[in-house]
Parts: sequence; structure tokens; C-alpha cells
Amino acid sequence: MKFFFYLLPGLLGVSGSLFGQELVTYPAPDSARRAIDFSLTVNGQPVFVYDNAVSAMASFSFEGSVTVEITSAHDLRWVDIRPRHRAITLAVTPTKITFRLDKPGQFSIERNGEHSRPLYLFAAPLEKDAPRSDAANVRYFAAGKIYDVGTLTLHSDETLYIAGGAIVRGSIEATDAKNIRIAGRGILDASMLDKGGLVRLWRCQNVEIEGITILNSPGWTLVLLDCDDVRIHEIKQVCWRNGSDGIDLVGTSHVRISDCFLRNNDDNVVIKSYSINPKTYYSQPGQGRDVTDIVVERCVIWNMPWGNALEIGFELRCQTVNNITFRDCDLIHVERGAALSIHNGDAATVENITYENIRVEDAPHKLIDLAVFWSQYSTDRPANNEERTRQYMQGAWDGVLRVPAGQEAIHAPHRGRIRNILFRNVAVNDGQFPYSILNGFDAQHQVESVRFENLTILGKPIRSAEAGHFSVENAKGIIWK
Repeated sequence: MKFFFYLLPGLLGVSGSLFGQELVTYPAPDSARRAIDFSLTVNGQPVFVYDNAVSAMASFSFEGSVTVEITSAHDLRWVDIRPRHRAITLAVTPTKITFRLDKPGQFSIERNGEHSRPLYLFAAPLEKDAPRSDAANVRYFAAGKIYDVGTLTLHSDETLYIAGGAIVRGSIEATDAKNIRIAGRGILDASMLDKGGLVRLWRCQNVEIEGITILNSPGWTLVLLDCDDVRIHEIKQVCWRNGSDGIDLVGTSHVRISDCFLRNNDDNVVIKSYSINPKTYYSQPGQGRDVTDIVVERCVIWNMPWGNALEIGFELRCQTVNNITFRDCDLIHVERGAALSIHNGDAATVENITYENIRVEDAPHKLIDLAVFWSQYSTDRPANNEERTRQYMQGAWDGVLRVPAGQEAIHAPHRGRIRNILFRNVAVNDGQFPYSILNGFDAQHQVESVRFENLTILGKPIRSAEAGHFSVENAKGIIWK
């Protein structure tokens, strides 16, 4: 459903293309769950507000500027719109929130200092290159309907398109496919599934995933295994079941992830490498592919208690993971775990990693965690679960095992390194003062050559480990600027 507005001084009219506005809203299916605690209009037009287990949620697309009015069934005394750096000016009454947007974005609107029941507002740019419903090589799901599809398999040169206002229940997979696209402004719903791999692509090349919203994955959500040349942008994930990794890049290189909203109950973006079992898609003995050339930028991250926000690890069964950049991202909630982490549980060398212009709003546990260790995921882990449980190290890390005295030399050959890591313009702007860890395995498998440029926590410049609450062990070449 499209509405076109031309805003002239003092009136709303239908002339004057210089000030043209365009707003696109999407008709929800009749049986979609409507939130009862929020209602929403954009430029006076009603927008459907979906209900789920952890939030309300609404989406629209626009160009120009729009006025958003939210009515709350709960009394309003204070409202936060995250990410805070957008600095949106609000008008708030006990029942309404009003503000203007002049560019797209994804927002968490939180009432009265609580984040247990936000409204997620996904204000997208206008779509480009949306296919026709009758176009060749297009699986098209039309607005206003719910589809139960089971598992859809994509082949080379195919597009799967979920129109705004459509809900597709099922999973998507592809193997050895080239030039595939998953796009639209609709919803991919995993509520009927009982295992992860909601979208699973293996050995695919030239992949684009754009615009869709993904709900309630039961495990790893968007999984790319041994893929190359991948672009993921403008997707939204609202998932809350345990183990719901957001985007898993396993042995995958040449990736651009941008302008996404990711809320998951495990790692939100995670980079791994291991040999892939072709029957289960899980790991098997052997080396994985080296990983290189990944950029994650302009994303909004909400990490629930499991996992970490931006993670490299644990399974790093390759020679090298290198040239990875995380930049211009907003970590609005990291409920537990680390905001920025490299957990090297295997023998890879992780190097040339950059974290730049990262804004952290709420990370009460760990800010930075770079560690080389023995873990329950390592290739040399104990063979049986009882022994893994006995060696489990309770404390700062999940999944890490304590090396028994006298066995250090047995496990050292399986350990890797972390080196040449840059943190530039990383800021914790609100919440508690977190702690950080730089922890190598031993003198030969260290965390080394780590540079901090303009690290600030709650407005305080950090120029030493002590000032930043860093625990440092088997680490060298740490520079503070």
C-alpha cells in the first residue's frame, strides 16, 4: 500500500515535487498476531504492529521525512530510543510518543527505563529492484498472506522474494548455487521449526540477502558454510530461543554485512571455520577453509544472555582468520558475555582485525575478550561429556576447560594465536563499567600486538589495563593511545 505526500509550508498538499515524500506501508495477514500495548501511525497512516514473545514490532519504508506517532497502552514517564547516537528528539505524553525521521534506521523504543517489552521500529529505505510476481526464476510470496512452505531449496540464478506483509513459515537451503538472492520486506518465521539452520547455504557464491525480517529461530539462524562473495544488508532478526546465533560465517570469505538489526540469544555475528560434514552440516575431523575479507558495518545489535555480540570463534580449525573489520556499529544491549570477542579454541592464527567506531550502550559483563584457550569445542577436547564436565572452568568464560596440571604440553600444539588487533574509537556510553580480558594460552600462544586508540568508558579515556579493568595474562605488545 503506497501513500505519496508533498509537504508544503504549513499544509499537506498534492503539488510541488521539490518537497516530495514517499511512504510505503504493508498489509498484514488477517491472522497475524497484533500487539495490544502499542499502536502506530506514520504521517497519519496506520501501520500494523506485530506481537511476539519479546517485543512488539512494526515496519515501513520511506524516502524524505516522516512523522511517527506511537500510542502506548502503558503509562509513559520516560522513553529511550536506541541507538542513542541518532539523537532523535521526542515529544512524550503519558500515552503518546511523537518524533520525526529524516533517514531510515532500526530502533528499539523502550518505556520507563525497561527493556523487557520494547517496540522495534524498522524504518527501511524504499526497495530497489523488487521483482514482479511473474518474473522468471523468482519464488514470489505476496503481501497479506501466510505461507507454510516446509523447506525451500534455491538453485543457481534464483530469487526468493517475500513481499512486505507476507509471512513465510519454513526454512531455506541451497548447495553449490551461484547468483542467488533472498529479498523483500516480509517475514520469515521459524516458530514452527524445532532445529536451527533456518537459512543454510553451503558452498554458494555471489549471494545477496536483503530486507527480510526473521523471527524466532530455534538455533543458528542464517548460516553460510564455505561460501564466497556474500552481501547481507537491511535484514532484521528478532530471535529469543537459546542458541539462536544470528549470522554464522563458517569458512566463508569476502562478505559485507551492513545496516542490519540483530537480536539473538547467542552470538549475533560469529566467524568460524571447520570441516563440514555433508550430511549434518556440523563439524567433522579435518581442517576448514581459511577466512578473510569480512566487513560488518552500521548494524544495531542486541545480545541476550547467551553468547557474544560480535564474535570470532570458538571453532577456528584453519590456518588463518584475517582482515576482518567491525565498524560503525551500535551495541544497544549485551546482557551477558562480551561485546567484542575473539575466542580462539583451536590452532588458527587470528590476525589483522579492526574494531572501529563502535558505540556500546549497555554491556554489564565484558567489553573486550581476546583469549586463546582449551574449550569444549576444541579438536583436542575430552572425548566424553563426563570428562568435559569435570574439567569445565566456571567463571569468566562459557565453554572453557581447565587444563590439568602437567598436561599443558599435550594441549599446546593444538593452540593458536591472536595478533595485530586494533580498537579505534570504541566507547561505552552508558550502563555499568564492564571488565575486559586479554588472555593467551602460554608464552608461545599469546595475545600480542593489540592497539587501543581512543578507548573511552563512561566518558573516561582508558590509557592502561588498570584504568579499563583489564585482566591481562600471556599477552604482549599492548599499546594505549
